[in-house]
Amino acid sequence: MAPLASSFEQYGTWRDSLAASIMQLRQWMEQTQTLEEDSAKRFDVCLERLAQDKLVIAFVAEFSRGKSELINAIFFAEYGKRILPSSAGRTTMCPTELLYDETLPPCIRALPIETRGRHGSTSDFKRLGAEWQIFPLDTTSADGMLEAFKIVAETVRVSAEEAKSYGLYDADDPDQAIAVDKQGHIQISKWRHAVINFPHPLLKHGLVILDTPGLNAIGTEPELTLSLVPNAHAVLFVLAADTGVTKSDLDVWRHVVGDAGHRNHIAVLNKIDGLWDALKTPGEIELEVRRQVAGVAATLDLAPMRVFPVSAQKGLVAKVQGDATLLQASRLPLLEEALIEILVPAKQKIVREQTVSGVDRVAAELRQTLTARERNVIEQLYELRGLQGKNHSSIERMMQRALTEQREFEEIVRRIAAARLVLSRLSEQLFTGLRVAALRDQVVATRDRMKKSKLSPQLSTAVKDYFASLRDLFRGANVRMLEIEQMV
Repeated sequence: MAPLASSFEQYGTWRDSLAASIMQLRQWMEQTQTLEEDSAKRFDVCLERLAQDKLVIAFVAEFSRGKSELINAIFFAEYGKRILPSSAGRTTMCPTELLYDETLPPCIRALPIETRGRHGSTSDFKRLGAEWQIFPLDTTSADGMLEAFKIVAETVRVSAEEAKSYGLYDADDPDQAIAVDKQGHIQISKWRHAVINFPHPLLKHGLVILDTPGLNAIGTEPELTLSLVPNAHAVLFVLAADTGVTKSDLDVWRHVVGDAGHRNHIAVLNKIDGLWDALKTPGEIELEVRRQVAGVAATLDLAPMRVFPVSAQKGLVAKVQGDATLLQASRLPLLEEALIEILVPAKQKIVREQTVSGVDRVAAELRQTLTARERNVIEQLYELRGLQGKNHSSIERMMQRALTEQREFEEIVRRIAAARLVLSRLSEQLFTGLRVAALRDQVVATRDRMKKSKLSPQLSTAVKDYFASLRDLFRGANVRMLEIEQMV
């Protein structure tokens, strides 16, 4: 088994054993009747988090940097051929996630580009599900999968005006203006986002591969820069040795990858086989590679040890043909070792800290419960010892007092339950108007009014109404907050 696959499998085994230990603790607490409602909820959160745990690797690059070939070489070489389309030009036209969800059959879900003209982010459409087109995936045929994966490279030609409405065309950009044909049409991606549900062993262990398109698509999907890429556990920024760090590469690095000091962000200098020259000695070739690495490191403000020169194409060929010498020359194993060192320990640390935090709180609650029970038992023991030699009426008084205390306790529990319901209702009222969707709807409505305004007074009225509604919203929220504070 390859080191990367073995590392992921070990992580999956560790995570499963952690979940099993939590289940054993929960069952013991249930059997001993020490499992409180809050503790049960904490256990549910821990187990749900472990069940949905993912290891996310984001591949970020401009087009034609060999990014898809690198994914093929690292993860899919055992199929004996390319799985993701990899050829000259652009092969990934939309952000693509490769993952495995056992509740769904193997398939490709693609979100049409037309949804960019509607209200809602990619995450919103993921929750709704209705807009996605589903294409079945035959995992028994490598050729069939390769053909199916070409969906992510599909394009359509639309008018420049339509592309502009999707945020995919800027007439002031000379590079985009050149792309418009004589009929006034421009080529854009057919899909806004794609999710490939694929039962690969690594994906089954929770690996998620995020394949991003070039800077143009990245810039029009804020979720990539605000959520998907920053939340990835490792980000591989792919460059090409034959082009070096171009201006667009630098823009992607600064605006998407961002934090050069983050140890989980590494640069991959691909296509070093272009530097191989039969007329040069191995030492001269090595010197040229090191010079390229130093240049990339200086431009990106990275330590040279975080720039990995590789040949994804030669690495894939070497794995398919079983050529150990070529594999070492491709330097792909060094990148895979770095991924193992970066990805698994970092993710393990996060999961361990989250789980320990939850279990520690359960343990604290359990100690409180056991301490209270111990105190009650001791008090009852002293009372029973004090009853030795006393008459039956004393025992009756003690029983009556116990029943009274029980009724008082049950009444307190009922009051707390009622207070929880009221608190929940007030909290829901508080947050209903403050949800992002509600605020966004107000912004959209105000923007529409402003667009329709033909006179400055109308424009001013729309803005005043918007801020007046916000003030009313926050006044209402303050009232709810005061009610909640009074309850607490």
